[in-house]
Amino acid sequence: MNQPAPANGPSRAIAIACNVGLALMLGVSFGACSKYGCQSTHLPESTGYTLAGITCALCLAMTIVATVIVVKHLRKESSAANILGLVATLGIGVGSTLATPFLWIMAASNMPNLGSFGGWGRPLRIGRRAITPDVKASSEWAKGPRPRVEGLDDETRSVLADLWLHDARKEHASVPAFGQVAWQLVALGAPSDLVRRAHISCLQEIDHAERCFALASAYAGHDLGVQAMPELSAGGAALPVDRTRALVKVATEALIDGALLEDYNAELAKTALCDVKDAAAREALTRIVVDEAEHARLAWDIIAFCLDEGGAPVSRALSETFARYGNNAESLYDPDLVRRVDALADKTPLYAHGRIRFEMAQPVFQLRKTAAGAKLAELLGVRRREHTGVAA
Repeated sequence: MNQPAPANGPSRAIAIACNVGLALMLGVSFGACSKYGCQSTHLPESTGYTLAGITCALCLAMTIVATVIVVKHLRKESSAANILGLVATLGIGVGSTLATPFLWIMAASNMPNLGSFGGWGRPLRIGRRAITPDVKASSEWAKGPRPRVEGLDDETRSVLADLWLHDARKEHASVPAFGQVAWQLVALGAPSDLVRRAHISCLQEIDHAERCFALASAYAGHDLGVQAMPELSAGGAALPVDRTRALVKVATEALIDGALLEDYNAELAKTALCDVKDAAAREALTRIVVDEAEHARLAWDIIAFCLDEGGAPVSRALSETFARYGNNAESLYDPDLVRRVDALADKTPLYAHGRIRFEMAQPVFQLRKTAAGAKLAELLGVRRREHTGVAA
């Protein structure tokens, strides 16, 4: 009577399936990071961290299963194929287990490039996400001088409408962003002058938003406004309970969003004024240049307050934050909008109606970041000498 053949041990098919699963997990997480992490609108932070935990656990489980199977086969037969299979399994498994959660976290992490252009004003952050309002047909925010649109072809008008609408949404989001700043300054016991200037900045951003919506509406041929922003219902101005950590948060955000970004935007808007012919666009940009420069000065004063209150930890955080960001100017505009701009045979009407020359972004940013770096070094040096009692 024939005896049943002894079992050959765990199937290699299971190990292969685990390796394929690991590769798929890595590919999906990389795709998510590319889609969300490189855009201004990121995944919700809670979603990113949840998916990071789930994928890490799944990758670890598949790595263990595949490794156990390959090791059992290797103990039975020390062939080159089995050795290679073990090395490949460990490589794919360890790499996927480490990389997939990191990629999901990056998809939900808002690490802005300070050289970004496309929209003025201070970013509105909920957690680590920068958000802007959705748009609807409305005349409630389109309040400001209207441009002359005679002589503009339909595609140029459409591009101008979308460019100014993009900026209008950014300016609108800056209103609650400065509300957050004022809230946080009060929480930290900041001087009344800083709180007052933060509230004045809110009013200035309302004016900017109205002007940009008026421009966008004129180019679009109908009034445009904003929808409700339910994301704000949960707040966004919360600070860490620990005072030093709270000072670090306010100081580093002031450095990123104010001292650097708003100063850069003011200078970039100033370059656009060189080409402007339309009166309404010129008036809007002139106001933006003046106000954004003032917002940058406010940011530096907030940084000085936080340094005085927080000392060395705040100083270290500012240095690390400044060093972490790159030197490349990148567009915040939707890629499709950038392609439409590039496709225009004659871009002169864009510049005449207040739009920046994209090629100016990089040199302007390099100049402003260099200036900011020098100012930060000087400020940190002064505070260091004051705290150590060394004469200047």
